[in-house]
Amino acid sequence: MLFRSYWQGLISAAGPNLEIVTAPGSPAAKQLPANHLKQVLAFARTQYDFVVLDLGRNLNSTTLSLLDLIDETFLITTQEVPALHHAKNMIQVLLEAGYARNQLRLVLNRATRRFDVTIEELEKMLGIPVYATIVNDYHALHEAISEGKLLDNSTEIVEDMGRLAGKLGGVAEAPQPKKKKFSLFG
Repeated sequence: MLFRSYWQGLISAAGPNLEIVTAPGSPAAKQLPANHLKQVLAFARTQYDFVVLDLGRNLNSTTLSLLDLIDETFLITTQEVPALHHAKNMIQVLLEAGYARNQLRLVLNRATRRFDVTIEELEKMLGIPVYATIVNDYHALHEAISEGKLLDNSTEIVEDMGRLAGKLGGVAEAPQPKKKKFSLFG
């Protein structure tokens, strides 16, 4: 059983109201047995309103054993064919392991406007709806990282992330004002 004082030694403050437990520094580090990882996750759920667990790129027996403790799974993919194929395989493995389809959330990252497959076709192919899309804005990201500053709030990528954050937090999206089709007099 974990105690709060021991937990304080595991976590790092990453910002206001954000604490993290980092992965081991070495890839060769000993992996926690599934039952210990379940105890850590169960304890974390008693301490926080939201717990985010990064399961990595692949599923294994340890990560699959955690499914009963996970409320929602966000599968992040891009539009590249290998990434979509991997996403489809991950979805299939999760469903075959008994994970509920309505708990899967698909996020399409680095989405482009020019794509041969529509969102509807993608949803049909993968078997789950697209929960959110985040536009590919390499230029804005590169510029912000190079200059060591935050992204400009007026960028489309920030708007996409804001919509995703709102959905995650249960905040309804503000209705967009209707645009006039055409008017000479405003």
